Amino acid sequence: MLYDVIVVGGGISGLYAALYARRAGNNVAVLTKSNPFRSNSAVASGGINAVIDLSDVDSVTRHVNDTIDGADGLTHHVNIENMCREAPNIVEELHEMGVSFEQRDDGRLHQRAFGGASANRTCYIADRTGAAIVQTLLMRCRDEGVHILANHKFLNITKYKEKLSGVTVLRRRDSQVIALACKSLVLAGGGYAGIFRGHTTNSQESSGDVIAAALRADMRLSNMEFVQFHPTTLSTTGALISEAARGEGAYLVDETGERFTDELQTRDRLSRAILRHILDDHKVYLDFRHLEESFIDNKLPSARKKALNSAGIDITKELLEVTPAAHYSIGGIWTRGDTSTDMPAVFACGECAVTGVHGANRLGGNSLLEGAYFGRLAGIEAGRAASKREFQPIDYAYVEKEMRRIDQVIEGESRFNINSMRKNLGEELFLHAGVFKNEESLTTGLEYIHYLMQKSYGLHCVDKDRHNNVELPSILEFQNAQFIAEAMVLSALERRESRGVHFREDFPVRDDVYFNAASYVRQMSRDYIQVSFENAIQNNFWYSLRRILHLD
Repeated sequence: MLYDVIVVGGGISGLYAALYARRAGNNVAVLTKSNPFRSNSAVASGGINAVIDLSDVDSVTRHVNDTIDGADGLTHHVNIENMCREAPNIVEELHEMGVSFEQRDDGRLHQRAFGGASANRTCYIADRTGAAIVQTLLMRCRDEGVHILANHKFLNITKYKEKLSGVTVLRRRDSQVIALACKSLVLAGGGYAGIFRGHTTNSQESSGDVIAAALRADMRLSNMEFVQFHPTTLSTTGALISEAARGEGAYLVDETGERFTDELQTRDRLSRAILRHILDDHKVYLDFRHLEESFIDNKLPSARKKALNSAGIDITKELLEVTPAAHYSIGGIWTRGDTSTDMPAVFACGECAVTGVHGANRLGGNSLLEGAYFGRLAGIEAGRAASKREFQPIDYAYVEKEMRRIDQVIEGESRFNINSMRKNLGEELFLHAGVFKNEESLTTGLEYIHYLMQKSYGLHCVDKDRHNNVELPSILEFQNAQFIAEAMVLSALERRESRGVHFREDFPVRDDVYFNAASYVRQMSRDYIQVSFENAIQNNFWYSLRRILHLD
């Protein structure tokens, strides 16, 4: 199939990009590896930030300053200013599309408090904001003629004479590899916090597939060491209890009933405060009991339902035990201000992209805004790029190579349990590269990643049926997860400071002399990747995967 623009990812950024590319007259397809409602956007509960009521209470300037202050450096100020200035228009546009934001009796939008904000500026629909926005955008895309290719797993970018020609895709219903040609490509496939299996709010599908493919296609990654942990997830399942709970007045207490920290500080500080309290042999709970039951049912219905279904807790009467879990990856594909990447006609937006608006730490409520703002921009730019290019030939020798790889995974003899390996990787990453880390722990984590890489040869499907084979995409995701985990841990090893969500116990102070710069990851060849800090002093590190793995 031929498409002017292909968008990989069915979250807010991908759907916005597809909608605006389509409105420019392009033939547009959206690829989603499963149901669009499994995207991180769809499960984002709390809300979207925008300054709606310009007054002494709030202003766009304050939104900008809060974002910069919370980011702890490494920000792209122009991008932040543009995003915050456009936020009210985005909320108004979504409202006109049919997103039913909560309203006051006078018609003005309700806005709640979120961590790190100096005013109430988070617009919301109870505690299911992301799902409502995704549903509206998905319906609008379908109404306007965007092709939604669900259950099509993106594999890799194809090139002709080093220029974009299309993508390879796994069609999940029959495990066939197909090639789709395009003039421009938008990467909006989400982040990689799902690699912390067992300690994450993300589904296991959030394995960094799009980011890994970008690195293989010679695009730079940036700031891979920055993974944000959400402070409040269920201790039993890792299910997210939205920041909306604390924004609406729930307390954080320990087993003595003491409120031991500020519930609305930035997520990096709050996650560390909670985990330190847990490591000091305390339990940490969310306390809703002082809130009226009718208030909870109106403002926090999903939190009440999730607590009851997942933990058997009635939050109107009982404390809900919580713990931090990996939630959002700030690192990803390097982009310019217009969302373009190192490869012409390829754009990136949403959680898989580094736009500089989060710096080293993201404020709650800014991710949906980032997805909408940069998704719209990516769609506009991809549409323009498509109008200036012709289709390039697909190299079917590469497609055949992909087919052989898939055949090998399906037909080979399975020696290891994929679910155990994914869980073990998540456990090791949480212990050694999680909220707290140091050189010894990171080195241990890296050694375990390389151990798993050596075992990957034995990962094959037990079920050889090609019809909706669930093992096949899991194995492919795990291969990408190892690739991403290595880039993340290597970057964390070399950032010898603490900044935002990256906290090094052996370097607990922010260092603006050597590390006031973004980190970059490049794949130099099959066996070499490079981690560097551009514009920083005496920081340029090379790694030989072959040497580390002792394969020589």
